[in-house]
Amino acid sequence: MSNAGDVVKLFYDAVRANDLKTARTFLGDDLVFVGLFETYRGPAAYLQALTGLLSITVRIDVKTIVAQGDEAAIFFDLVTKAPIDATTFVAEWHQVTGGKIRRVQSAFDGRPFAAMFTPK
Repeated sequence: MSNAGDVVKLFYDAVRANDLKTARTFLGDDLVFVGLFETYRGPAAYLQALTGLLSITVRIDVKTIVAQGDEAAIFFDLVTKAPIDATTFVAEWHQVTGGKIRRVQSAFDGRPFAAMFTPK
């Protein structure tokens, strides 16, 4: 599978089903995720953070996926529950090669999530 849009869709289908084992199959071993608060290198670190996020996720409402060549952008509403009771619009840019997501850059309004990443 080489279509970046298809790879991102299948990855998010697995994430939305809370099937991180399947989601992992779409991530390259050299994955870099650049987020608003942290950067994760490698699928294990990223999936660990994603697991934490999914523990408060009510749903992910995908609006659209736009793809061109080896790049795809996904736009979705992330609906979360306490302690972060919010609906957050998220945009992510993915770079895909060889059917694997290699780089993700995420953009969203991080104000509701800031407390999770502020040192205590």
